[in-house]
Amino acid sequence: MKKSIRLIENKGRFIKPCPGTPRHVCCGYQIIDFAHGCTLGCTYCALNVYSYSDELTVFSNRGKLFSEIDRFLEKRKGIVRFGTGEYTDSLLFEEEYPLYSELIPRISSTTNAVVEIKTKTVCVEPLIRIRERENIIVSWSLNSAYIAENEERFAPGIEKRIEAAARIQDAGYKLAFHFDPIIPHRHWEREYRRSVDLLFKKIHPENIVYMSMGTLRFSPDISGFLDHVREEVRRGEFIRGIDNKIRYFRPIRTNVYRVLKTALEEHIDEKHLYLCMESPTVWEDVFGMKNMTSKRLKKRLDDACIAKFPRLSRDEICL
Repeated sequence: MKKSIRLIENKGRFIKPCPGTPRHVCCGYQIIDFAHGCTLGCTYCALNVYSYSDELTVFSNRGKLFSEIDRFLEKRKGIVRFGTGEYTDSLLFEEEYPLYSELIPRISSTTNAVVEIKTKTVCVEPLIRIRERENIIVSWSLNSAYIAENEERFAPGIEKRIEAAARIQDAGYKLAFHFDPIIPHRHWEREYRRSVDLLFKKIHPENIVYMSMGTLRFSPDISGFLDHVREEVRRGEFIRGIDNKIRYFRPIRTNVYRVLKTALEEHIDEKHLYLCMESPTVWEDVFGMKNMTSKRLKKRLDDACIAKFPRLSRDEICL
């Protein structure tokens, strides 16, 4: 999908907290807002509704971005997990408008910061050319092959994403993977298990920092959201959740997570798994953890990072 790219100055903040959702558990990461828009054409993506322009936006004042990161880390107590894939794909612009050749060395030299580069692309050459690797996670959004083929129209297929992740693994980076949004469909159990099996044929569990699971959810205020997706997705059993978002009925979500969690635990320890934007009740249903909070989840992921990155200091953990 071709779109024009507009370079503009960001007059606002570059660093923003993950918006989370009321009464649900949030991982507490910080968004690096460096660009807006995407060309991957995922039918379920909120950017389809929020972005009315045919243009993609890249913020040009990178000096302000890096200064803001430096000031943020000077003032912040505890481990900071940054992420770059909230309003675009993290690697969509990297060949033409490089970000990570400067961001990665900056983060790699710290003792209290991690950056996660989340993508669905296979554009990993720019990262492989960078020598620094410390405190850096490169992650992929995964799904069943059926959903990838039908709802992620211009994104590389699941096998190609896994092959790109294997190249990044061989280059010495640590990895993360996100099954999100999980969308139940015909034979979904078999299809998601197949994606898990494909993943661990190429990826070594010791190179994975964490993995998340999340099901399809969206705001009822987003008019026409379901117009983009296939009929099979629209027929899902949706309810209005306690956070006012439209979600699958709780027993459906619980069952989906349990099935996928069982498949993942054949390869990786439970402590590396988490749920994205779920309620404490569902956490208890799936993990048996009572009274899960955002603070507890942040510590869970901070600990996972510290275990993989020796440069991070345990003294920086804010309990």
